[in-house]
Amino acid sequence: MKLNVAAPLAITVLAGMLFSVGGCVSKAEYDKLNAMNRRANELRAEAEAKAKQLEAENQSLQEAMAQRDQELAALQKQVDLLEQARADLQKALADAKGGIVVRAEPLTALPEDLNQELIDLAKQYGDLIEYYPELGMVKLKSDLTFAKGSDEVSAQAKEALAKFVDIINSATARRFNVYVAGHTDNIPIQKPDTRQRHPTNWYLSVHRAVAVQEVLADEGLAPERIAAMGFSEYHPIAPNASSKGGNSANRRVELWIVPPGRFLTVDRGSAGPAVPTEK
Repeated sequence: MKLNVAAPLAITVLAGMLFSVGGCVSKAEYDKLNAMNRRANELRAEAEAKAKQLEAENQSLQEAMAQRDQELAALQKQVDLLEQARADLQKALADAKGGIVVRAEPLTALPEDLNQELIDLAKQYGDLIEYYPELGMVKLKSDLTFAKGSDEVSAQAKEALAKFVDIINSATARRFNVYVAGHTDNIPIQKPDTRQRHPTNWYLSVHRAVAVQEVLADEGLAPERIAAMGFSEYHPIAPNASSKGGNSANRRVELWIVPPGRFLTVDRGSAGPAVPTEK
């Protein structure tokens, strides 16, 4: 910042000249000029102090801007690292190709003739049924077993379930029981009319399992040989889509063929004597 210091100097010189020329200036005028000179010097000093203050503030601002630039660069580096991690994760999911691996041990080895009948059933209803011999489990695809948001079993599924009951009621399979397990994807129930009957995916999974259980019972499978349960969205067999599409593979009903003693209950004949209660 440039300061104009010529004015007070000119006033001083002018005053000296005036006095040197025969004393033409009165003392009062001289005092006035001298006061003006002092005031000019004070203003100059104030201006210089203000300039130094502004220079210091400008330096602080420059340092703050440099610090901000460093922080922004550090944040950008973190963003770049997170973006790379997200890209790596997406690639890993894509490479997995829907591969949440289900590791389950078979409940029991099914007799060969029963196993073959279930294989034939799955071939007959290839669009609806999948059979896993190593698990002793028949899977119904929910999108073909039920309408969207419904627990009413379709006509094709009822037909297939009737043939399943014929197989399970055969002499070879009569000692086995059936667990019916309902599963959903992770899309919440949205439609108000659907939510009245199925408030959450828990309800929908259980209601669908019960609907299949009722068809099995209606077709002649003894109720004491059936168990029904729901797992909601919490046991997916494939990743659910990030969009609202969910995953049709996770919408399913499983029929687990289990030997006696695998039900989560106690056989009354082997429970031992009852413990007396206080009256």
